Amino acid sequence: MPSASRKLLGAYYTPASLVENALGTLPETLRPARVLDLSCGEGVWLGAAGARWPDASLEGLDVDRGALEEAARLVPAARLRLADGLLAPIGSDVDLVLGNPPWGAGRVGNDRRGQESATGFVVRALELLRPGGRMCLLLPAAWLEVAAHRAGRERLLELAAIERLEPLGNVFTGVHAPAALLVARREPDAAARSAQPVWTPMGPVAQATLAGEGSLNPRLSAGDRALLIKLDARAERLAGRVTFILGVVTGRNRAALVDAGGGEPIVSGTDVSAFRIRTPARRLALPLERVQQAARRENYARRKVVYRFIARHPVAAVDEEGRLTLNSANALAVDDPALDEHFVAAALNSSPLRFAHAARHALPRLLRSHLERLPLPAASASARRRIARLAEARGAGATEELDELVMDLFLLTPAERARLRSACRAS
Repeated sequence: MPSASRKLLGAYYTPASLVENALGTLPETLRPARVLDLSCGEGVWLGAAGARWPDASLEGLDVDRGALEEAARLVPAARLRLADGLLAPIGSDVDLVLGNPPWGAGRVGNDRRGQESATGFVVRALELLRPGGRMCLLLPAAWLEVAAHRAGRERLLELAAIERLEPLGNVFTGVHAPAALLVARREPDAAARSAQPVWTPMGPVAQATLAGEGSLNPRLSAGDRALLIKLDARAERLAGRVTFILGVVTGRNRAALVDAGGGEPIVSGTDVSAFRIRTPARRLALPLERVQQAARRENYARRKVVYRFIARHPVAAVDEEGRLTLNSANALAVDDPALDEHFVAAALNSSPLRFAHAARHALPRLLRSHLERLPLPAASASARRRIARLAEARGAGATEELDELVMDLFLLTPAERARLRSACRAS
């Protein structure tokens, strides 16, 4: 299949070894009578299921006729249909729904909002499973966290007991989109769902704990979760206290940006480091009114905190010169007179906030919603002024001292401070 067609359908075929490992996580006592793959492709999942459970009835659907023909050769015992697994009539007494459903199909252009195929297939699996039936699905790791899939995660928590969440990394050749394995049991008992111990690489965690976090994060140990709770307990938030400023989206960087000559300086993400903004290497050659998307000029002209958009944790510095920023370097301006940009920058660059972001978000980006959730430390006016003055006067030259002052505000123990610094070095 041409790569453009594969991308449109969200079709990325699963390595056989990965299928074997995924099925190997299911209970040895499992004896499914009816096994279904809603997007079976060339049949590798059904073939592995048939080898493991030779008495099971195997069913597969797909919209790709060529893939179904290959599946018929690989798994002649399976009942295969050329149909859309999200729409075709199937029945609701399925014992096991497995497979690697399409990722990202259903988007319009680059739109990442609303329901897309991964969530659609999870919800359809929930509808088809009998009570006690299981799903074993390979999903984009982003499904566990991003807002576009929140409704799907909530539906999963409402109807199923999650048995396993396993990040798998980049498993498809040439595709930079980490995968995760989800194993869940259709469970009508709310108490059983809440108490379900979810297997993660960092140890078991009760489903009720995951449900309260707003995402399904398999990367946190019990100690890290306790540390996040402690940070949140002494935290304020940026929401409602700052104006977020979108960096300029040119729509055509090659034509709009120049290295020298005309135009005006524009700060990019690579120009930003903790407490420092180097002289911008590029200039915007187009008038601001002609770019694809930008904030109002008066917002850029404000004193503001500029931060990298693509980063595993916050990296921020104060811009005193009112420069434009590219969309790789978004910004925020402080509206609350009780805050100061230098204090906010010091907090964002600190180990506690870097840890909190990296612990909660696997994807290397800083969204507005991420920043609004970060635990800004509660502090007296004098403590804020002390930190702001030190950050303004010495900046990167006082990084360790500023870090200690921020951690003081959270009342962290020496062991907790060491854990935060270790986690930040690893990220």
